[in-house]
Amino acid sequence: MKTKAQIQARLKAYAKGTVDSPYRVTKPYSYDARFGKMEVGAIDADQSFHAQCMDLIVDYMLWLTDNKTRMWGDAKQSINNKLPEGYKVVKNEPETIPETGWIAVYTIGSYAQYGHIGIVNNPGNTTKFQILEQNWNNLANKKPQLRWDNYYGLTHFIAVPYAESTVKKETAKKTTAKATTTTKKKTTKLKYNRDEVKGYKLPKRGYKPKGIVIHNDASSLTAEQWRNALVNAPLSILERGIAHSYISNGYVYQALPESRIAWHTANNDGNKNYYGIEVCQSMRATDKQFLENEQQAFQEAARMLKKWKLPVNRDTVRIHSEFSATQCPHRSLALHCNYTSSYRAPQDVVNKMKDYFISQIKSYYDGKIPTGTTVTASKPSTNTTTKTPSGFKTNRYGILYKAEHASFTPTVKYIYTRSVGPSRQNPVAGVLYKGQTIDYSEIQKFDGHIWVSWDTNAGITVYMPVREWNAQTGAVGPLWGTIK
Repeated sequence: MKTKAQIQARLKAYAKGTVDSPYRVTKPYSYDARFGKMEVGAIDADQSFHAQCMDLIVDYMLWLTDNKTRMWGDAKQSINNKLPEGYKVVKNEPETIPETGWIAVYTIGSYAQYGHIGIVNNPGNTTKFQILEQNWNNLANKKPQLRWDNYYGLTHFIAVPYAESTVKKETAKKTTAKATTTTKKKTTKLKYNRDEVKGYKLPKRGYKPKGIVIHNDASSLTAEQWRNALVNAPLSILERGIAHSYISNGYVYQALPESRIAWHTANNDGNKNYYGIEVCQSMRATDKQFLENEQQAFQEAARMLKKWKLPVNRDTVRIHSEFSATQCPHRSLALHCNYTSSYRAPQDVVNKMKDYFISQIKSYYDGKIPTGTTVTASKPSTNTTTKTPSGFKTNRYGILYKAEHASFTPTVKYIYTRSVGPSRQNPVAGVLYKGQTIDYSEIQKFDGHIWVSWDTNAGITVYMPVREWNAQTGAVGPLWGTIK
């Protein structure tokens, strides 16, 4: 049994890649072409499939128990292991806040086949915590990484006892954290990071913006994670789309100053004349967390409009789908307008969405705290049923999907795969090269493309676009490979 201080030191060493372990990779190498070359600090406890998520836990448990307990199986099976005395499996309930050093186990959703697993580094609160994990990128090549997680797919914790009696003290500390997250009627103090992207200098506008455009990021990334993904990204990544600001969890990442244009609307007028604000985590955050992020975006929008001495109206508050054929802002449309179709929203829905945004932004503009509202899902828009293609279903994010089992082989040079969901805004999971074949189990229509998805050996679902798709007309472009 280890003290809390010892556990914290171990986790810090994992993240630095300097941990004292016989399974730590000491020089970059690879023995399995299916995965990336392992970097220094990666943990490979079984010399199979490179640095998987479970390898980290095997090493961690061996250290905790002085080499007396070696865990077996994949991540999903970890809760079926016989655990040492004092350790216990705890269900993740809505009110659960873990403790530093606990083991987080994911078994449902996109983790249903093999699971995912990591170590709690920062307990956070009931909506998010910081996890230390391996193989989040599905390449099995990185040393343990830190990431803020929103509990999606997390069903259990393995509670790790401390050698010192610090549980009561820590519990009191966590109760304070929970109370803080439920505080209402108080303006959020936003933290700003203005590290401008370095991969390309976008042109200057030459005048102040004419207004703002509210986006949903179609991703699970926090604003801080967007900063890490974009600040050093090359032009090839930036030209796929970049907004001015990314907002979540009280954090504003301003990727571009207001003086520069941004590529955020796929439209020259929108890109040049409007300031783009992304509400982050629109794919996997709970409704509560997303609505909090949304309010912070409204608060920032009000600040910018007041700074530019612009009024708050339909001319200055815009949404992405006014400029191009897109489902964005898909999560906001679902929550506030009950519109979940993958097709571009009709004008009456657009106006309803804008008027809600305007009402919220105007309150902040006038120094008040608005009360956000959502709509019931009992009477969906007729557009969600009349235009849904045969055989497809629509999920809460506006993604069309249906089961389909076949094989796909690219005939183009390569195609990037994505984690989290079928969107080009989501993290790159890997690459499928020309001539390689995968067996997929589902297809999706979203983000201007038709996608296929499958579960990897690591238990992660990955998504890959295979052709372009026009959500308005249903027209599709050439297939980027062959299907059998």
